[in-house]
Amino acid sequence: MPFPFFLGKGASKTGTEPADAPSANQPTDEQLMSSVVANDSGALRLLINRYSRLVLRIALRILHDYGEAEEVVQEVFLYVHQKAVLFDASKGTGRGWIVQLAYHRAFDRRTYLARRGFYAGTDVDSLTDTLLGETDLDRKIGLQLSRTQLEKAFEELPERQRRTLELFYFGGLELREISERLDEPLSRVRHYYYRGLNRLRKSAFIQQLRDREK
Repeated sequence: MPFPFFLGKGASKTGTEPADAPSANQPTDEQLMSSVVANDSGALRLLINRYSRLVLRIALRILHDYGEAEEVVQEVFLYVHQKAVLFDASKGTGRGWIVQLAYHRAFDRRTYLARRGFYAGTDVDSLTDTLLGETDLDRKIGLQLSRTQLEKAFEELPERQRRTLELFYFGGLELREISERLDEPLSRVRHYYYRGLNRLRKSAFIQQLRDREK
């Protein structure tokens, strides 16, 4: 079956819209995955409609370039189209699998672009810049950080700060959505977020990365 494009004309470029959760009368993500394996193009389109903006939002956070983020969305859903048989519902949800794909593809793309000087001379306002600062050395380290390294850095945080940053950067949620998920006031979630970033900058793991590159 032909692979459908993920966003139509007029779609928002902000990446702020929440993913469309399945309603009671719609198939679950896991059911849709099974249908994609059976070459049901309608199931794939439903997944794209449900999660393309979430994937775009994740890719934008990592790549800070809309065109490159669009490419990641295309790659993610092409992979879903071709490899849905690899999804194992006993190990997680369909949404979680797509989110993991988005992060892996976006980090791989950022590494590829950084090696080719894509970000040279640009002001990339990203998580890694926040953690490491704004010098050339800091930016070099930041662009080399992988998801695994970020997860390692997050381990040094208090539980609420760690959970907030994981949901924001690895779960694709906005602070308002995290507030609802954790059942915490938005002001407190903001506090966890900014205190967590500040603590990360001073963490032993980040300091080790600095020392390794000097």
